[in-house]
Amino acid sequence: MGQQSLILVFMTTLLLSGGVVLYMQEQRSSSDTTTNQFVGEHALNVANSGINLAISRVRQEKTWRTGFTNLAVDNGNVSVSLVDIGKDSVRITSSGRYSDSVRTVIAVVKLASILPEVNAALSIFGDSVVFQNSGKSFQIDGRDYKSNGSTLTTNPPVWGLGVQLDKIDTYVTNSIVAGKVASNVMGRTSSPSVGTFASDSLSVIFNMFKSLATTTIPPGKYAGNGVLGTLAAPEIVYVPGDLQWNGNTSGAGVLVVDGHLHFSGTVQWQGIVISRASGTYVDFGSSGNPRVIGAALIGNTNASNLTTVKVNGNPSAIYSSEAIATVMQNLNLNRVNILSYYE
Repeated sequence: MGQQSLILVFMTTLLLSGGVVLYMQEQRSSSDTTTNQFVGEHALNVANSGINLAISRVRQEKTWRTGFTNLAVDNGNVSVSLVDIGKDSVRITSSGRYSDSVRTVIAVVKLASILPEVNAALSIFGDSVVFQNSGKSFQIDGRDYKSNGSTLTTNPPVWGLGVQLDKIDTYVTNSIVAGKVASNVMGRTSSPSVGTFASDSLSVIFNMFKSLATTTIPPGKYAGNGVLGTLAAPEIVYVPGDLQWNGNTSGAGVLVVDGHLHFSGTVQWQGIVISRASGTYVDFGSSGNPRVIGAALIGNTNASNLTTVKVNGNPSAIYSSEAIATVMQNLNLNRVNILSYYE
């Protein structure tokens, strides 16, 4: 009987030991599975962060396609590439790594065609242009500034002054050199920074912003003090006719003038200024020191009419991608629509 009891105890111990080993193996396998799942999900989150970072950057800079490599994100790293696959459509590929796991996400996005292509601090549209200046202290600057208008960024510059035809480029350049104000026009080349651009979309851009106007003011002469929009709360201001603006007024957003434009005094606008009319006449700074911080697009689409630009006094038109991007973002116009997303 005692011998049988010993055998029974031995067998029970053996069975219990086997069960413990099996239980521990199952627990270890379950733990490994949980760990691998966590690592994989974390790598996927890092990849998704890469997609979000790329979309955020494209919202600010529509033409950005540089991507990034091994960018540190949440204890992992991510590499992102962007490829154009159609008009305003971009494929974004993001590979996120965490520990020894790599997950890749691909998104196809559509960029809203709202942001106008900015080629210069001052873009002049038209087949016939007259450029005059009587001032010697003006500044037309295609270098990229912060929205405060005083701090340069490291972003590449655009033209100081842009035109549509080579013959106008030659004429304007010669006029600036002859007036001994070449150093007043800066940008992507040595002064004077004058160059051509291919866009003929002034009417499209004009009509688009006109249709989106948040404020309409009557044409006429305006002076005095006031604020018409800020970077945090910009406005799209439409003027259905000529505008003469003087005094100590500031504004931010998109200014759309359906006629001749006259800036003077200490008027300052942050964002985009658009002026279009048959035979556009722009008198920029006949007195005082008005400023445009962002970009100005002026001209007409009628080949038989002149685009006349007078630069007098001490005005400044300086390029600021930050001011433009901030205005567009706060107007909710920098939209990026996700067309597809897959792992």
